[in-house]
Amino acid sequence: MSTDYTETLKKIKETEEATSREVLERRKALEEELRRMEAESAGSIAQAKAQAEAYIAGEVEKGRLSAQSEADALLATTSKQAKDVAAKRLDKKDLKKIIDNTLFSEFK
Repeated sequence: MSTDYTETLKKIKETEEATSREVLERRKALEEELRRMEAESAGSIAQAKAQAEAYIAGEVEKGRLSAQSEADALLATTSKQAKDVAAKRLDKKDLKKIIDNTLFSEFK
């Protein structure tokens, strides 16, 4: 009976040790999976951030080009109007009125 008891205790001890090893191995596997998932998520976040920055830079450039185009069009229109006005011949009455309004307005 003593040997049966000893054998039973050995089996219990072996089972405990095997279970502890299995739990430890499972824990290590889960920790490694967690590290892998953290690395993947960090990579995904970095990639999303880079894409967002590239998108913003593209939109800023589009806006700048659009504003430049509008400014160029406005400048061209204004330049044409200035040339048209400069090409007009003013009679003496209109010329005197312009001179009075611009040059002599400071003395009034």
